[in-house]
Amino acid sequence: MANAAPVRSRAWYGDEELTLNFPTSWEVEVLGPKDAPALSDAQIEQAFAEPIGTPRMSELAKGKRSAAIVVDDLSRPTPAAKVIPFILRELASGGIPKSEIRFVFGVGAHRPLRDEDIIKKIGADIAAEYEVSNHNFMSGDLRSFGSLENGMPIYLNRVVADADFKICLGGIYPHSSVGFSGGAKLIVPGISGFTTMFYFHTFPPGRGPAIIEGESDEPDRRDCAELTAGVLGLDIIANVVLNSRREICGLFVGNFIKAHRKGAHFAMDTYSTEIPETNQTASDLVVINCYPLDADAIQLDKALGALTYFENAYTMALYPASDSSCYHGLFDRIDYTRYLRQRAEQVPPELPTPKIGRRGQLHVWSEYFLADDFYKEYPASLLFRDLEQLIQLFAAELPARAKVTILPVAGTQVLIPAASE
Repeated sequence: MANAAPVRSRAWYGDEELTLNFPTSWEVEVLGPKDAPALSDAQIEQAFAEPIGTPRMSELAKGKRSAAIVVDDLSRPTPAAKVIPFILRELASGGIPKSEIRFVFGVGAHRPLRDEDIIKKIGADIAAEYEVSNHNFMSGDLRSFGSLENGMPIYLNRVVADADFKICLGGIYPHSSVGFSGGAKLIVPGISGFTTMFYFHTFPPGRGPAIIEGESDEPDRRDCAELTAGVLGLDIIANVVLNSRREICGLFVGNFIKAHRKGAHFAMDTYSTEIPETNQTASDLVVINCYPLDADAIQLDKALGALTYFENAYTMALYPASDSSCYHGLFDRIDYTRYLRQRAEQVPPELPTPKIGRRGQLHVWSEYFLADDFYKEYPASLLFRDLEQLIQLFAAELPARAKVTILPVAGTQVLIPAASE
C-alpha cells in the first residue's frame, strides 16, 4: 500500500494532479505556502474600480486613439484570459475603438507563441477578433528612445511604442534578478531589442529573489526596467498573484511602480512558507515540485534555490517541461527558426542507466526536457523519465523510516526558515 502525496503539475498542459506514491513507512510532510483564496469576478472588478496610484483605466484612456496590451508568455503561469475582458471593457468605456486595440506578447528572448499557445493565453475569441503579435527582439522594427543615464540603450517594440495607450498584463512571481517579476519587466526585457536586453542582463546589478526594494546606490535591473517604462510612457499595469491552484488570488491595477510594489508585498505574504528546523536538518529527501513555473525548459532554476535550506538531503525536482523548449535567444545568440533547425538535426543522446546519485546531487524527473539540453544546462545532475522508477530507486537507497519534505509549488514559494527554539 502506497503513502500517496498529490501535487499539481503541467501548467498550461493539463494543470492536473500528479500522485507521488512513497513507501508507507516513510514520514512524508508537505510544506505549502500561506496561500490565499481565488478572487471572484466582483473582486476583480473592484481592483479595476480602485486602481493604485492612478485614475481609473477608463479615465486614462479617454482621448486616446489606440492601445497596446503587452501580455507575458507561456513561461509564466498568468491566466491572462481571465483578466482581459475587464481591460477591454475599460478601454471601450474610455472610447478606444476595438479595431485600434492590439495585443503584443512580451516574450523577451523566449520563443514566440504558436497559434495554440495564443488561444491558451488570451482565449480563442480574443485571438480571433484582435490583432495579435509576438515581440521579436532581433527584429529591426523597433523604436529608439536614446539611452538611460547609466548608458543602457533603449530599443522597444514599434507596435507598443506607437500606441497612444500602453498596458502591461502579467504576474508577480519571485525572480532571481528583479526581486519579483511583473510591473515594468514586461517592457525590459519583455519588448526590448537585443542591444537593450544585452545591457540589461549584463551590466546593472540584480535584485535578489523576493527582494522588493533595491539595495544599491546605482540603478539595478528593476530600476532600469522602471526608468525605461517611464521613458516609454507606460500608462498602467494589471498584475496578478496566484494561489497554489494557479487561480488569481490578488490583482493589482494601477501605476507600474506603486501597484507593483503593493502586489509584491501581497505576493511575499501569499507565497511565504515556513521551513521548520527539523525539516532543514533531518530530511532525507526533499522533493521540489516546480509548478506552476514548469512549462518550458528554462525556468527550473527558479525553484532550485529552495534546496539551499536543507542540509545533506537527497534532492528530487518534478519538472515536466511540457513545452520542451530550452530556447533563450539572447544566450543562444540565434533566432528561433535557426534554433529549431539545429535542434531537428541533433541526435538525442542515450540516457544513462537510472541510478541514484549522491546526497545534494539534483535528480530531475521530466517527461519532455530534451536530454542534450538538460545535460548542457545541468551537467552535474541526473535526468529521469519514469517517476515511479525514480521513487523506487530512492526507496532502495533511503532508510526504512525516511523523512521526506515536499514543496508543492516550489516555482513560487518564498521559504522562511523557522526561528530556532
